[in-house]
Amino acid sequence: MDLFPTIHKYNRTSLILFMTYHTASFRIGAPQGAVLHGQLSNAGCKFTQYARKTVITFRYFLLAGWLLLGGLNGCKPDQTEVDPSKPNTEQPNPTGEVTEVGQPDGVVISKTIGPEGGTLSTADGRIRLTLPAGAIDKATTISIQPITNHTPNGVGQSYRFMPDGLQFKKPATLTFHHTESDVEDSAPSALGVAYQRTNKIWYAVPGKQVDTQKREVSVAMPHFSDWSLFEQFHLTGSGSFLDLGESMTLEVVEIAPLTGNGEEPLISKTTGGQANDGLKWALIGEGTLKPDKHAATYTAPRTLPKQNPVTISVEMTFANSPVKLILVREVYIGRGYIKLNFLGQERLYTLGVFLDDEEPEYSAIIGGTSSEMFSINFSNGKEGSVIPFYYDREPGKCRVNFEFNGGKQYDSGHDWCNGEDMIANGQVVLEKYEPGKFVKGTISGNLIDYEDECTRSGPPISGEFFVRAMPR
Repeated sequence: MDLFPTIHKYNRTSLILFMTYHTASFRIGAPQGAVLHGQLSNAGCKFTQYARKTVITFRYFLLAGWLLLGGLNGCKPDQTEVDPSKPNTEQPNPTGEVTEVGQPDGVVISKTIGPEGGTLSTADGRIRLTLPAGAIDKATTISIQPITNHTPNGVGQSYRFMPDGLQFKKPATLTFHHTESDVEDSAPSALGVAYQRTNKIWYAVPGKQVDTQKREVSVAMPHFSDWSLFEQFHLTGSGSFLDLGESMTLEVVEIAPLTGNGEEPLISKTTGGQANDGLKWALIGEGTLKPDKHAATYTAPRTLPKQNPVTISVEMTFANSPVKLILVREVYIGRGYIKLNFLGQERLYTLGVFLDDEEPEYSAIIGGTSSEMFSINFSNGKEGSVIPFYYDREPGKCRVNFEFNGGKQYDSGHDWCNGEDMIANGQVVLEKYEPGKFVKGTISGNLIDYEDECTRSGPPISGEFFVRAMPR
């Protein structure tokens, strides 16, 4: 049987591959509800039963098809490019953007605080509310309710502080904690805090204090309402990946002035707004970048760049202000990559790599070459998950497999040592994960020789991955 089948039909939407061999025809990518027999778990397919000792070959067929299709796409002489013409700069109502009122989206927390003052924080550490002595004149039950965030360019959840409308004799201090991923297309210094008035318009609060080391933004809070963290400036664009030769246009969008002195209504301005007093675009890496004031069009090279990802940045200065702001976007060219150190060798997969999480319970990260294959199989993963090795994928656990075509196989565990589970020591960390889009993370630990039935030791493995989801 040939390793690489002849592909007769390829439908990108359903990703159905019909592969013909010398004696049989197989269909990979069966419709929902179909039952696949055999050991298909490492190819990201649902299965009902399999023999653990069976040599796994079907995964190679899927990977081979993907490699071949990727090669065909990479050989196209021309790619459709984004029109680099100026984007729409029509402005919204100058009085501010009216948005929906947030709905409860989590558990409310409460605490009674009196005239002596006190602090109330959410369990996840995202919010800290501090009332100074004398802010209120009697003991009051203070509550924080997480709500859905409809703030223009809001970050994380919004929060409803109750009793609604409570006014303080001395301003409270509201502190938001943010993560690194919260400011991927912005910068910590471009974060602001806003509240929603009864007219359903959000207003930026002046006087913010930014602590970049603690990743905190604090403001004086004179009253209770719905409050939110948001990005005052950010970059818009079409994600973190581009195919070879593909283009994307990035725009600087202002939501509220960075140097405002009073409360400002939040309005999206795609003309660069206040930052038009100085914009300097830069590219680190291969490809071309064509700036046009508040926007710039980047076109990826037609071959894989030596430096991947490439970095696009825009430096902004403001009239009559020493403030300088730099927004950065990293863009990966191609399908992404899996980089491993295993069996004394560094292995880099860039063409036959993909994330299959269409069914979250049967998610898989897959990569390899014509002679070897690697897979991480997990269930219902989330960004920030630390997933220990196991002999199967289960919620909170993952199965890792490495095998040579027709040869030796290593895995993260098995369960046929006289009824005792043999689980390798290791873990996978999903540092960034947007289901259906991409996953970025690391792997570390050791794998077990598939034939060694009663041992937990084996060759060490370490590496990182940044992989795009399969087209749907």
